[in-house]
Amino acid sequence: MADHTRAKSGGRPYGPIRPEDATGGWELAGCPEEWWLIRNFGELDARIKATTPTTCSWWVGRSDGSLVREASVRSVDDAKAAAEAFVQNPNS
Repeated sequence: MADHTRAKSGGRPYGPIRPEDATGGWELAGCPEEWWLIRNFGELDARIKATTPTTCSWWVGRSDGSLVREASVRSVDDAKAAAEAFVQNPNS
């Protein structure tokens, strides 16, 4: 069974998100132990966080923190693309 705990990441940053992923309006947040990405889309905010050492999830919500949509994906690029697509067309 795979160990998905942050405490046992061997001193490496947990998850697939790295500083070089902060492009195209996405900003790096967190710390070297666990990075995540954030982006403001006006009335909506987006966040990408690690869910396992190799996968992540994207979250879109309102400024009060209420969830609008969330999903897991296999890569940071997929998460960025999915969050951006959802914000552009939330009814699809």
